[in-house]
Amino acid sequence: MWRGIILARMDPIYEFKADHAKVRDSLLNLIEAINKRDASKALEILTYLDRLVGPHFRWEEESLYSIMEKFFGRQYHLYLLSAHDRIVKRAKELLEVLKKGSISPEEAKVLADIIRNEVLPHPIECEGITLFAEKLIEEELERLRVDLERARRENVPLLEWSDKIKDAERKKRGIS
Repeated sequence: MWRGIILARMDPIYEFKADHAKVRDSLLNLIEAINKRDASKALEILTYLDRLVGPHFRWEEESLYSIMEKFFGRQYHLYLLSAHDRIVKRAKELLEVLKKGSISPEEAKVLADIIRNEVLPHPIECEGITLFAEKLIEEELERLRVDLERARRENVPLLEWSDKIKDAERKKRGIS
C-alpha cells in the first residue's frame, strides 16, 4: 500500500483572491488605527501589508497582468502599473508619518482619506480581473502558479521590491 502524501497544487486565482481579502481587512484595520491615532498599531499593520503585498504586486506585474492583457489591453495594463506606483508612493508617505510615533488629528483625516480613495480601490479593481480567469488555458494557469510560488518564496517586501527590482523588471518587459 502506498503511504505517500498527495500534495494539492496551488490555485493562483484562489490565492490572488485570498490576498485581496487579507489586504481589504488590513486596510480597514489600518484606517481604524489611524482614526484612533494609534501610530504603533498602524505601523504594525503597515509592516504586515508591506510583507504581504510585496510578493503579490511583484507577481501581478511580472506574470498576471501580461497574461491578462489579451483581455483588457495594454492601456489598462499600464493603468494598473500606475496604480501600483501610486500605492507605493502613498505607503512611503504613510511610513514617514507613522515612524514619528504619533498621528495628529489632521494627519489622521488625510491618511484615512488617502487609504479609502487611493489604496482601497486597487484590490477592488483587481478582483474584476478574476472574471477572466476561467478563460485562461492550462499553460497560462501553470505559469501563474509557478510565478506566484517564486514570488512568495523570494518574499521581497513591497517597498524593497519597489526600490530594488520593479523598474528593472518593467524595463526587461518593455514597460517604462
